[in-house]
Amino acid sequence: MKNNNQFGFILKWVAIGCLMAWSRSSYAAEVVINAKIAPPKAGCTVYKMETPLMTKERLVDRCAKILEISGFKSFSREMMKPVEDRMVISGQEIEVSMNNNGTEFFYSNFPALKLTEKTGRLLPDEQAIKLARNYLINTGLIPRNQNELKIDHVGGIMQMLSNARVPEKKAVVVYFNRELDGLKVRNFGSSITVTLAESEIPVGVQYHWREVASREKVGSRSLLGTEKVMSLIREDVNRVFAKEAKVIIDKIELVLYDNGGNYIQPAYCYQGVRKSEGKGFADMPVLGYVPVMEKAYEPVTHPAYSPLMKSPTIRIEKPVHDQDE
Repeated sequence: MKNNNQFGFILKWVAIGCLMAWSRSSYAAEVVINAKIAPPKAGCTVYKMETPLMTKERLVDRCAKILEISGFKSFSREMMKPVEDRMVISGQEIEVSMNNNGTEFFYSNFPALKLTEKTGRLLPDEQAIKLARNYLINTGLIPRNQNELKIDHVGGIMQMLSNARVPEKKAVVVYFNRELDGLKVRNFGSSITVTLAESEIPVGVQYHWREVASREKVGSRSLLGTEKVMSLIREDVNRVFAKEAKVIIDKIELVLYDNGGNYIQPAYCYQGVRKSEGKGFADMPVLGYVPVMEKAYEPVTHPAYSPLMKSPTIRIEKPVHDQDE
């Protein structure tokens, strides 16, 4: 009797395993990978980041200096209020936020964008880049190692006015990113944007930057194999896209991944498109990240997926019309 129970228990779990495998394949997107992976032959580097300690007084002083250089003359210390893990100015003509260790800063002079009226002459891209970099130097937001700071691209803020036929450019936005030891640092943890409207004084800043405290070498034996990386990319796509989707991955690049945590670590950035299902519809860009190492120092995840989700993929194990039977 005991053997029969054991056999029944094993059979039950085999059946569940088969059902789960069937549900994965039946409810998976079609993923075509046309790109090759070039693993780092000599291993890779993980960067431990600094976590500065700042007093409230020092933090407010830093914001005061930035705002003075930004042309805001009516600042007073009483304007800054503690909200969760940061100090904030809200409800004024400007919006300001800096976290408690000074590694995140946000500033917006929204009225200066003149969203309800015609915009005058904007700065050429080359001048905007020069002014943005000088602003970072003068405000103390420039990274300690300035060689890490790279120009990603120059964009803009566009708006369609009610009586206009084409969108109007309201501001020039300079996007900075980071490079460490020849590799691009991707994701939001190492990024700075500076927005300039008609004036040479920026009207907006978004700053995410921590300094490198130390480096650790990781040998090639600790890296994932090519087949495992391909499998992780397929799993990652299936977390985000439905079973009807056809996703083509045409680029896989070795990068450094920064999610704003304690480390910057190597990852593979995959890019491609989700093919459109109808005429007149554009293909949707696809971008995600998977780990390089067998044991990542922190989670490496798709931008649309939170590691806090326990079951990100919805699987239907029987038709809806059978549920009441």
